[in-house]
Amino acid sequence: MHAIIQNWPRDEVDVIVVTDGSRILGQGDLGVQGMAIPIGKLSLYVAAGGIHPTRCLPAMIDVGTNNKDLQSNEYYMGLRHPRIEGTEFIELVDEFMMAVQSRFPKALIQFEDFKTPKAEMLLK
Repeated sequence: MHAIIQNWPRDEVDVIVVTDGSRILGQGDLGVQGMAIPIGKLSLYVAAGGIHPTRCLPAMIDVGTNNKDLQSNEYYMGLRHPRIEGTEFIELVDEFMMAVQSRFPKALIQFEDFKTPKAEMLLK
């Protein structure tokens, strides 16, 4: 995860919006197709908050999808297996958090559109 975060071309990031695509605007599990959510949220930070666009980082944690239509769609770009759950999911999110906090220690990190039970688990 650290190597992936190191690939980001900017050294200064003020805001990171991250999702796992599990609960997108009442549409349910869209997997990686939910990437528009972090991009859209960051657009609000730019337009209304004055954050420069180059200081924003949209992020998707692809842990699979439980959407059977997406799993069988040959054009789906995400992982085509059931979502990672429980301890494995928490460890992956923790690894993401350690990587972004290491690279961008002053960045605000906003979690967006995680399914409620997962969000509650992450808050504990």
